[in-house]
Amino acid sequence: MQGIEVEFLRSRGYVRKRCPKCGEYFWTLKDRETCGEAPCEPYTFIGRGRQNKSLEEVREDFLRFFERRGHTRINRYPVIARWREDLFLTSASIVDFQPFITAGIVPPPANPLTISQPCIRLKDIDKVGPTMGRHLSIFEMMAHHAFNTKDKFVYWIDRTVELFHEYATSVLGIPEEEITYKEGIWEGGGNAGPDLEPIAGGLEIATLVFMQYRIENGSYVPMDTKVVDTGYGLERITWFLRGDPTGFHAVYGALLHEFMDKLGVSEPDLSLLSEYSKVSSILRELEKGRSISSLRREAALLIGVSEEELEEKIAPLEAVFSLLDHTKALSFMIADGLVPSNVNEGYLGRLLIRRSLRILNQLGSEVPLSELAVRQAEYWSSKGFPELREAIGRIAEIVSIEEERYKEAVERGAKIISDLMREKGRIGVDDLIMLYDSHGLSPDIVQRIAGDVDVPDNFFEMIAARHEARKPEPPKVFERMDELRRYPPTKLLYYQDPYLLEFEARVLGYVDGKMILDRTAFYPEGGGQPSDIGSFEWRGIEVKVVGAEKHGGWILHSVEGDLPPAGEVVRARVDSWRRLNRMRHHTATHVILEAARRVLGSHVWQWGAQKGDEESRLDITHYKGISQEELRRIEMLANEVVMRNIPVRTLWLVRTDAERRYGFTLYQGGVVPDPVLRVVEIEGFNAQACGGTHVLRTGEIGPIKIWRARKIQDGVIRLEFSAGVPAVKRIIDYHQKIKDIAQSAGISEEEIDTFFRGMMEELKELRKERRRMMKEAEERSIERALETYESTGRHKLSIVRLESIGIDEGIKLADKLSSDRRIVLLTKESGDRVELALLATNYGEGEVDAGSLLRELSREMGGGGGGNWKLGKGSVPKDRLDEFMGVLRKRLEGI
Repeated sequence: MQGIEVEFLRSRGYVRKRCPKCGEYFWTLKDRETCGEAPCEPYTFIGRGRQNKSLEEVREDFLRFFERRGHTRINRYPVIARWREDLFLTSASIVDFQPFITAGIVPPPANPLTISQPCIRLKDIDKVGPTMGRHLSIFEMMAHHAFNTKDKFVYWIDRTVELFHEYATSVLGIPEEEITYKEGIWEGGGNAGPDLEPIAGGLEIATLVFMQYRIENGSYVPMDTKVVDTGYGLERITWFLRGDPTGFHAVYGALLHEFMDKLGVSEPDLSLLSEYSKVSSILRELEKGRSISSLRREAALLIGVSEEELEEKIAPLEAVFSLLDHTKALSFMIADGLVPSNVNEGYLGRLLIRRSLRILNQLGSEVPLSELAVRQAEYWSSKGFPELREAIGRIAEIVSIEEERYKEAVERGAKIISDLMREKGRIGVDDLIMLYDSHGLSPDIVQRIAGDVDVPDNFFEMIAARHEARKPEPPKVFERMDELRRYPPTKLLYYQDPYLLEFEARVLGYVDGKMILDRTAFYPEGGGQPSDIGSFEWRGIEVKVVGAEKHGGWILHSVEGDLPPAGEVVRARVDSWRRLNRMRHHTATHVILEAARRVLGSHVWQWGAQKGDEESRLDITHYKGISQEELRRIEMLANEVVMRNIPVRTLWLVRTDAERRYGFTLYQGGVVPDPVLRVVEIEGFNAQACGGTHVLRTGEIGPIKIWRARKIQDGVIRLEFSAGVPAVKRIIDYHQKIKDIAQSAGISEEEIDTFFRGMMEELKELRKERRRMMKEAEERSIERALETYESTGRHKLSIVRLESIGIDEGIKLADKLSSDRRIVLLTKESGDRVELALLATNYGEGEVDAGSLLRELSREMGGGGGGNWKLGKGSVPKDRLDEFMGVLRKRLEGI
């Protein structure tokens, strides 16, 4: 890719040079040697305020400037990229328009357009804070985009640069001689192109990309559509205009000082902070493997202070900066539907939460993370994002739950880390990544338990890089597509009339032993809906159709029996019972999903679904279990929708039009990789892009009964339900069981509830009495066991086998009942192992170390344990208990 020739810059007197420090080419108006970007030159804008404007004012100035120049303003997209197969998060404004619009397949929502898009990018997460605002994990990318196609040319390189130049000089008030333009190459989202990066005061404030390639197998392939892809950093521009000591002062203002007060962090002297901020860009060198400590040392030398003073004054403030950034990102992610989990975008949300908790722990702060996240949502809801206010309750609850899960992970972590240390001797970087990925254990926890562990300064960037993009399975390729293309595409009758169950069609031929018809009403497997089955009949011969599959525009039918010759007309029958049940269940899936969103919240998204004949399932994202009351409300709302008999319409819409009309909840069933979407709309209630067969009105679904809700993985709940006749049959069966139970108990059906509660109370009392009696019996048994002992050297050893009580209760009883100096071994069988407790009762400290003795002997037997001098607990395999007791006797004889 060659450099960019810009006639506009030439005409203004700019010349093209090469920076001797970074080696990159740049355009400059004055006699400048270097490119002007830090760290080639330090920041010069700090302390030089040009305009005292807020973030909202800078955003509005930008959007109005481009509106006045023919651009249409469009609203932001969610920060969770639901419309993308390859990305989890919206990392740039152009992500909103890839891949269909940038490829020229689908028209843009406007052309040209302007937008201010909140973006989340975690690849620089470990630099957030140390670079004083240059790097953020959440930022707004203001942009203007133009899509040049064969049919419409909007503008290209010179006009793009001219627009930036005019905005920078007239709106931002930057003298043009202070602006340099660095040349570069940009790649992202499968596209690429040369770019110019305008620099002022040492800070890159925009990127002007001239997207003209798609990336295929590592090569650049020219695109038919030439896209102007710009990104103006709202936070950077605000910082530049205000000249504040750091970007966080410019962006967060009073909220920064509020966080500092909450977290007990004092602001350093502003002159020191400003001087450090001017040289903080050297921390970009973290990308080259340099440590933060060496870079901090270099910064200290540059500003003439000691490294220790700089660390003491700056490090706590950097932690506050990170928490400001991360909690803002979390509030946007959760408001836009993220549910923390161990996979996909949920993993990235959990990463931010756990990194934030780690920072809170390092600060020694007890402020709940949920409190900080809620404060962010409150703050930004009044700064142009009112939708965050509606999510405040959910943000508080989700982050609080995650805090508790993190504490549980820490409690489990000690044993996991200790076991790994014993196995490997030393914990390396790969082990740290495994401990975080598999067990949620952050490096500071590992260091606390394992001691000397080297943690890379970019650890969380390494983690994010492993999870920031989707890894879709490669599409299954039908190896005989060339044969299929010899035939005209199949006419899809099931879309024209989903109730068409009998039809005639002509056999066109066979591929891979499967029949191709000129038209078909057999629905092929897809979207969680199984294939139709049925029969073909011709000339008195009938054969079974056992499945249908779709490849491109062709449907292949799998047939058992004799095959009719090509050209034959067959009479086809679709199994009506299965088809109608699946239609009802498929529409019911849409109804239940929308009902769940309305009851539980807009964070609910479909994770997966499978439509059956008798029962179907719907997997949804949700951050906790569903209560019986919530399940009842979902079920009631779903059945109300059925009884309202709402029309169910199917529409074919260009992707952009569908998104404009219905939003991105269209993609509840997953990303649809087509420029034209088939939308199934339950009028006024729900709309989804869907290729399945559906009823025409909700009343045809019949009753919906949700049988159960259960967690199937972290952040995912499975709803299992039936609709229509299968639901009625099972409800009748359940009612019959109730009648049978009532008859057996000699009561009426209406009395079952009272009868059952009474029985449960009685059973509870009986169990309580049984436990009391068993405890008394066990106590007498222990008492008798303690009356006998065997002499092992100078010690008395009593062995007690517990039957009906647990090991902990046995310890309490043995300690209470033992009246003299005694070594007591308690055993309790548990599956293929035996739990052990070794007590040194009435001994003094230093005479016998029961914990060490049990740990040593149990390990020799393939078990484990530990404790203190008075009490040891552990376990051994059941088949080695006698061996353990024999070795214990010998060891006691020698003590």
